[in-house]
Amino acid sequence: MRLVGLSALAVTVVALAVTPALAAGGGPVKGAKYTGSSGPGYPLSFKVSADGKAVDNLVVAYLSTCQPGAGDTAPKFHFGTLAIKDRKFSGTSTDNFFGKTESDKVHISGTFSGRDATGNLSDLAHIKSLPNCTDHSPFTAKAK
Repeated sequence: MRLVGLSALAVTVVALAVTPALAAGGGPVKGAKYTGSSGPGYPLSFKVSADGKAVDNLVVAYLSTCQPGAGDTAPKFHFGTLAIKDRKFSGTSTDNFFGKTESDKVHISGTFSGRDATGNLSDLAHIKSLPNCTDHSPFTAKAK
């Protein structure tokens, strides 16, 4: 009887230790490629480094629609390597797709919960002859 009581106690202690880790969702999947979308279906993709400490090759398609004359093809923004700290990452990419008088600055911030990554994108659009405007969009991605 006493052995059964100790076994039950050991199982309870292990279950209590594992439960917070499962509830937290864990960090990113090391070496995995994540794909997903934002807004009305704009694609995004990235890879988590083999050591799980960085987001690499992040590409986000995003089209600002807060100014007149928005096109119908979302340009792709390429980000540099972004550090992962406490399951979170963030960074900014700026591109001048349409010449010297127009620019877009896309910022991403995300959180990992194991195979899932979620967060927000914001885009600061600048056209020289118009006021600046900002769009916001949530994103989701999943490890393959």
